[in-house]
Amino acid sequence: MVALTSISLLLHSLPNNKLLHYHSNIKYTKPISSSFSYGQRSTNKASRSKLYTSISSVSTNLTDPFEAELESSQTPDGKFDWYSNWCPIMPVCDLDKRRPHGKKVMGVDVVVWWDKNESEWKVFDDSCPHRLAPLSEGRIDQWGRLQCVYHGWCFNGSGNCKFIPQAPPDGPPVHTSKRACVSVYPSIVQNGIVWFWPNTDPKYKNIITKQKPPYIAEMDDPSFSQLIVNREFHYGYEVMVENLMDPAHVPYAHHGLMRTRLPGNADREGGIPLEMTLESFNINGFTGMSDPGFNQFYAPFVFYSSMPLNLNQDNHNNNQAKKDILNNNNKTMALVFICVPISPGRSRLILSASNPRRFNDWFNKIIPRWIIHISVNAVLDSDTYLLHLEERKMMDAGVGKWNKACFVPTKSDVHVVAFRKWLNKYGGGQVDWGGKFSGALPPTPPREQLMDRYWSHVVNCSSCSAAHKGLKVLEVMLQVMSIALIGYVGVTNKQSQTLKIEEH
Repeated sequence: MVALTSISLLLHSLPNNKLLHYHSNIKYTKPISSSFSYGQRSTNKASRSKLYTSISSVSTNLTDPFEAELESSQTPDGKFDWYSNWCPIMPVCDLDKRRPHGKKVMGVDVVVWWDKNESEWKVFDDSCPHRLAPLSEGRIDQWGRLQCVYHGWCFNGSGNCKFIPQAPPDGPPVHTSKRACVSVYPSIVQNGIVWFWPNTDPKYKNIITKQKPPYIAEMDDPSFSQLIVNREFHYGYEVMVENLMDPAHVPYAHHGLMRTRLPGNADREGGIPLEMTLESFNINGFTGMSDPGFNQFYAPFVFYSSMPLNLNQDNHNNNQAKKDILNNNNKTMALVFICVPISPGRSRLILSASNPRRFNDWFNKIIPRWIIHISVNAVLDSDTYLLHLEERKMMDAGVGKWNKACFVPTKSDVHVVAFRKWLNKYGGGQVDWGGKFSGALPPTPPREQLMDRYWSHVVNCSSCSAAHKGLKVLEVMLQVMSIALIGYVGVTNKQSQTLKIEEH
């Protein structure tokens, strides 16, 4: 996995983006607008400047300085309720409206499909009520219904069965039985991401009117260019989140893949001390700051970071960048990491990078997503194996005993410590799998399988899968052309030899 800065450096390594560097890892700008937002942050320039300049030290002894002003999703015992929150599934840009898509979130198997009759993405339980066949293996019929591939049962966007081929047309209308219906999850598309509420109880049918997923303004802002990447990994949600919150690993785990700003001289890689603090911490997550920047963890799935674009080694320019941030100047980029737990030892990352549009946008539009994804995946690959092994060592230490197993004495680990404290204090120490799993990790697959990009990314990315198919077609065409060329050369040589014989 890659941390904040490595992704930003990678995604924006195109022209006019050379000012993004390693040290500018967690930046400060206006907070995300969200129904889960914590206490309202002051919009007063002077108070924000005072808050920013007052940050000089960080303690791993976390407290809760701000009480949540909005009600949080929690259980009667004060714990975080994993199933009373909107869960992200996939970006819309990587979903094909012509077929259903099977996905797993927190152990829940769902099928995502486009209902053309209602012009909405629907999320159903991935199980046909007939014989429990996965509906994700089905198809969309000519009337826009979801059809089970096993026996042809068809369902509309409300989950009602509309057709059972095996039922006589003049017989009892068995398709109208409640037992013939598919369980439907409330769903919404926000910021280009499909979300669902992981409870099919009818009382949650209109939950969207009461609670919405975190809203990221930059992702819908036309003045920002957008790039979205998704990939699945053979390590779990907890390791993914803490790795994203850890900028200190970038020059080491991703050594040689990017240059760093203001590198230290203590070693070849150039690691340096990082100033990082917490601003608030509660059941909804936490906010944090560094020099200069802003992070926000929207528990349990979203990690947001904003950062200035005009940082370099000139202190004057750095000070100007800080002023731009405090004045909400539109010179910042936003990174949104959506971390989806799939099952123990498996997770999905949805990464969105929002960059202010500039004069060279024409260049960014020319470059297809799959070209950039090649570089992104190179960075993602670079610490995938070590994170997989690290997770197993942490599991051996025991759930909730991370703080005893790991020694984290520096300020660069403050946000990692905050996440682990949130997880232990509110989240039950691990993802709530709803009794579907024992918590044991699956066996370690061969390293080649861990690093495989095709099944972890290409098949789930519309751009890369199209490019892969195109390259396959090109490969066949080149093979045919090669055979034809060899045949042509052979025939030409034979004719040439014949002419020579005739001349003699």
